[in-house]
Amino acid sequence: MALTPPPEDATRTGSGRHRPPARARPVTPAPVRPTPPGRPPLPGAALATFVVLAFVFSWAWWVPMVLRGDVVRPGTGWPTHLPGLMGPAFAAVVVTLGWRGTGALLDLGRRAVRWRGVGRWWWSVPAVLALGVLGTAVAAATGNPVDLAGLAQNGAPAVPLVVLLGYLLVVAGFGEELGWRGLLAEGLVDRVGEVRTSLLVTAAWATWHLPLFWVVDGFRTMGWARVGWVLGLLAGSVVLTRLYIGSGRSVLLVAVWHTAFDLTSATTATSALPAAITSTAVLAAAAVVLVCAGRRERAARAARLAVRGSRALATGEASGP
Repeated sequence: MALTPPPEDATRTGSGRHRPPARARPVTPAPVRPTPPGRPPLPGAALATFVVLAFVFSWAWWVPMVLRGDVVRPGTGWPTHLPGLMGPAFAAVVVTLGWRGTGALLDLGRRAVRWRGVGRWWWSVPAVLALGVLGTAVAAATGNPVDLAGLAQNGAPAVPLVVLLGYLLVVAGFGEELGWRGLLAEGLVDRVGEVRTSLLVTAAWATWHLPLFWVVDGFRTMGWARVGWVLGLLAGSVVLTRLYIGSGRSVLLVAVWHTAFDLTSATTATSALPAAITSTAVLAAAAVVLVCAGRRERAARAARLAVRGSRALATGEASGP
């Protein structure tokens, strides 16, 4: 008579008898707390309304200047185009409040002052200022010293430098970035990706500047340099979008960086060599950002396609014979 061996996983008791292993209890997974959904992006109609209102608010200041023949010249505080730069910020507040209410407006306000969690991205501000210092030093070494008294931007009042920086931060920094990055880029990036967001914002941003080509003396005398200006604006849009996303959606960072960039490239003192060095560096940085962003977006697209393929395969196997 053949003997049946005990199961391999049987356990032996102290008396030497075998007993079957205890029946495995089904493991109940711990409940997973649902992730609270984030605030959905503004609808396309809201983004289009923002662009229209940004034009309306800014051009309401600039177009009358064009009709009066006013020209903003270096070293003069009046007439000035600077209040018109606040148009995007006003439009962002109106659209956010109108579409999403006070809660969304408070969220926009928190992003406007967010400084924690920005981390290494803050280094971009002293980096762009260092480019201006480098340009100033090179200009002095080549016999073309920069007159630091000309740091005032066209249309800015003659005030101490610290006051001027605060004024430009509010008017040019937050005035533009609260809208272009804080609302428009914020609403586009999760839909179309970082690269397309930069391109779309550039299109609206460049068109918004049009009246200044009749108002600001520096714009009026550009000539063919306007092509380079558009490329520079595109590079700035690419870099600012990356800074905005990388910093955890901090409007404060991009507003400060925007102000620093204007100080090193858009003043009477820094309009020559410092502006050339700063703009060239930003163009190079934008090229790197575009390459890296393109790789990230292609990888994310491939991952989504792989997930869809796996789901389709699993669905097919489940419905098969």
